Amino acid sequence: MNEKDKENKNTEIDDENNESSEEKGEDNYLPLGMCLGICLGMTVGQLLFKNIGTGMCIGMSLGLAIGSSVKKKK
Repeated sequence: MNEKDKENKNTEIDDENNESSEEKGEDNYLPLGMCLGICLGMTVGQLLFKNIGTGMCIGMSLGLAIGSSVKKKK
């Protein structure tokens, strides 16, 4: 094996050892909360403030906080 093959093999082994968050399985609703927060924040921001950007920021922040605090049932 030449140097390049050894390097590729080491990279493959490292990739197998590293678990992504999808493989580990997150136990909260953070992404879902952020998405819903952005959608609701846009709606409320447009209706109340006439400013979508502010509503999105507030909604995403609230969705992040609520989504990360609610745990998934196994």
